[in-house]
Amino acid sequence: MTFQFLPNVFKKIGLFIFVAAGIPAMKRGFIDGWNASEGISAPETFEAFTVFGVMITEPIYNLMSIIGVIGLLIYLFSKDRMMDEFLTKLRLEAVQLTFILTALFMFVMMVFNSSFKVSALGLIEYQLVLFLIINKAKKLWSLPGEE
Repeated sequence: MTFQFLPNVFKKIGLFIFVAAGIPAMKRGFIDGWNASEGISAPETFEAFTVFGVMITEPIYNLMSIIGVIGLLIYLFSKDRMMDEFLTKLRLEAVQLTFILTALFMFVMMVFNSSFKVSALGLIEYQLVLFLIINKAKKLWSLPGEE
């Protein structure tokens, strides 16, 4: 029994959802970075802001983060245009390497920085992005027929 991937068209849908849901985070990050360069400290609590005329409160911001992760998962679980056993093997190797690197990173951070904390959603986001990078690198470096 093999894993059933979503059709290739879902890559575009997932990427659109991820980018659209990430717009509030991009705006907030840009403003926080701008303020830091001006010497203005970041607020202690979440402050509501607007994006395209829509008020973004903390619950909406958190919901958009979750929707963004769902969009990224849709992208990851979509087939490539040409899906064969070789690409499936590369995906599995990328998943394995992502897990090993995440576990190693968390272990090192716990040993050397006991006050290090990361949210569960943040860890999932980091793992998904790391998987995308590793998977793409494996595809580029493992092209068949090139020796």
